[in-house]
Order: sequence, then C-alpha cells, then structure tokens
Amino acid sequence: MRIIRTSLWLVLPWLGGVSLADAGSVPAAGTVVAQAGTAAERGGASRGPSNALRFGVDRLQVEAGHLSDAPEADAATAVRASVFALWQPDRTWEWRLGARLDGDSQRGGTSDYTRWRGDPGDTYVRWRGGDTRLTLGAQTIVWGRVDEVPLADRVSRADVTRFVLDKLADRRRSQLALRWEQTLGDWKVDAVALPAFRGARLPAIDSVWSPINRTTGEALGIAPSASLAALVASATVREDDGGFGGAAVRITRSGEPFDVGVTLARTRQSLPYYRVDTLAPSFTAVHPFNNFAGVDAEWVTGDVTWRTELGYTHYVPVTLPSTAMAMTNAVEWVGAVEFFPGGADTRVNLQVVARSLRTGTEILELKDYVGVNGEVETAFAQGRWKATLRLARGLNVRDTYLGPKLSFVGWEPHEIYLAGHFFSGEARTLGGFHRDHDMIALGLRTRF
Repeated sequence: MRIIRTSLWLVLPWLGGVSLADAGSVPAAGTVVAQAGTAAERGGASRGPSNALRFGVDRLQVEAGHLSDAPEADAATAVRASVFALWQPDRTWEWRLGARLDGDSQRGGTSDYTRWRGDPGDTYVRWRGGDTRLTLGAQTIVWGRVDEVPLADRVSRADVTRFVLDKLADRRRSQLALRWEQTLGDWKVDAVALPAFRGARLPAIDSVWSPINRTTGEALGIAPSASLAALVASATVREDDGGFGGAAVRITRSGEPFDVGVTLARTRQSLPYYRVDTLAPSFTAVHPFNNFAGVDAEWVTGDVTWRTELGYTHYVPVTLPSTAMAMTNAVEWVGAVEFFPGGADTRVNLQVVARSLRTGTEILELKDYVGVNGEVETAFAQGRWKATLRLARGLNVRDTYLGPKLSFVGWEPHEIYLAGHFFSGEARTLGGFHRDHDMIALGLRTRF
C-alpha cells in the first residue's frame, strides 16, 4: 500500500491548527477559549433566570453563492444551524446540550448534489470549585495567541466543509474531551485528554471544496499528473478515525511586561493525510500522531498589540517522489500586529507566517513557505455597515486569496452580507488548487 497525502496541513497556513481565520479579536492575553455556543449564551437569545434552563440558537446562517468558472457547479447553497440548552442549577455545576444541522447543495455542473448532516454540538457537564474547573463531554477548545494562524491549536476538531469561507470559530467543531483548568494567580494550567478522536469534518467528495477534485483529477498539495488523474477518477474515499486522540497541556501567564504561554501536545492531527491503495483503488483519510512544543507571547506598545508564536512539530508525514511516506520535522513561526488607524472604526490585523520542513530528501510537498495574511475591517454609517477584506499572499510562492465582504449590521443580531472569494496560485498551493472556484455569495447570519 502506497501513501499520497494532500497538503491540507503543509501547503499554506489557511486551515486547521495553522489556518486563515477571521482576524476578529482574540480573548484577553494568556487565555484559552471554548468558543462554541458562547454568543447566544451571553446575549438575549437565551431565556429565564441564570439558574434555570436556558436555550437558544447560537448560529443560523443561510448562504447562496455563484461560481463563475467552476466546471463542477455554477451555484452553491449552504445552511448552518446550531442550537443549545444550558442548565446551571448553582454556581458549581453546568450542564449543556448542543446540536447542529448542516445542509449543502451544488447545481449546474458536473457534480450536482444535496446533502444534509446532523452533528452533536457542545454537550458536556462542567464542575467549578474555587480556581478549578473540570469539563467532560463534547467541547470546542481553541488554543493559541494569534488570530489567523494559532500554532498552539492542537486539540480542536477542524471543519473544512466550506474551506476558508467561514471564520475560525465557525471552522471548529466539538470533540469529546476531558479538560482540567486551574488558575494559580497570574498563571493558568489547561490540560486536555481526547479519549475518542474524531477527524476533521470533510466536505462531500463532489463538493468544490473537497481536497480531491474528481473533475480535474487533482489532489490538494500534489503536483498534477496523468497517473494521479486516472487514480482520482476511479478511487473511493474513506475515513479512518476513532481511537485515542492524545493529550496536551497549555500553561499561560498574564502580566507585565508581556503575556506568555507554553504548549506541549501529543495529539492526532485533525486534518487528514490521504493513504492510497492503488489496487482497490481507494483514498483513506488518516490522522497520524504529532508531537508539538510551542511558545507564544503578547505585548502592547501604545495602541499597537503584538503577538507571536513559535512551534516545533515532530513526526510530520511527507510524501517521497515514489509516493512512499516518510517522517520529518517542521519549524513554524508567526508574528502578528493589530492596530486601529484613525480610531476604533477601522481595525487592521496582519501576520507573517514562516514554515520549514527539516528534511534533505526530495518530497512532493513544499519544503518552505513564507507568506502574509490578515484582515482589514472598517465600520461606517454610524456603525450600521461594515466592510472587510481578508487576504493571504505567498511570498516565496505564487499563492493568493482575497475575501472582500460588505455587511449590513444595523438590525442586530442579524447580519446580511455580500462576500467574494477569489483564488489564484501555482501547483501544490491552496490558491492554485482552487483557481477555478472563485465565488460571490449573498447570505444571512443571525442568532436567537
């Protein structure tokens, strides 16, 4: 059995633990977050007194898009709905039940399909006592210091059903975990074990966002070839997850002169590698263990916030020219700056990303990547409108993503938006793989 892997993990830091996300503000320095469900629980969507049963819809999104050049489809629609019920009988205990429904459809091309899928949301029991918090159940846990490419994000479950169209919090799903959080003055210890691993939620094989494109015969991150095209056209696609997912610990400190964090993890990678059986033929998405060690810091100078993360990953699978799999190590660094030029109405968040695979052997993946990404957002018309531009650009390879968006937010909590997603790039890059998948979308996003 031979191995081919797509570079969902290695080509460009747009996805998973290294992802292009929204550049929205991160939590207070030195903190980590469990993001799912928090918006509705904080807002007016829930009902009843604080110690009673509360419930609501923390995400409802409906979107229709037009793809101008894609042979697979010329129209794509998506529905995302998440509901929750939360019961806090006292200050010690918290019980949460969550569920979500996803619908996707494509029409007008070679890969028409419609699919509806349900999935558990954050569903857990939590105990608090003094400076200790224990949580058992399905949780969405996102670690990291920087907004766009949090290298320390090693225990979350990625959602790539819509590639990079959504923001980071919407590209994470709940994962069964046992979590211990302990505060010790300015220090915090956050330890997580994953007893029943689930790999990233992947798009349908016929989706334009699938890492395997049957129409063009390409696999993400692998240089196109006639032999690969023939295999892609006939192979079935399987998922191989389950089992123990590993464990990780993050220690952070908040205070002068800067906030710092250290993360150690041995966890299974959420994003897949595709193992190929040429006899079947089949692609199997596998999730190998990685060993990770990282440090991060954040500090403020005047009105500017600086953030940085440095990570080392051991046992990173790569593909040899023979299509055999080999293991190597990766060194990654992110430097970020956030500022508000001209006041609070405009926010700029920019990040420089560098990655190097420490191998002297020829491989099919990119050995080195340097790029810049980020988000510029401004509000106008008394805050009723927002204009946003998300971007990613390779510096040592040709690889580009532009995501402009115009939103009407005058009817809070409802948002009506018009967004574009535009890709270009060379072979083996994400922008190159999706070069024909430019899309303009009209959508509604709200909560209750």
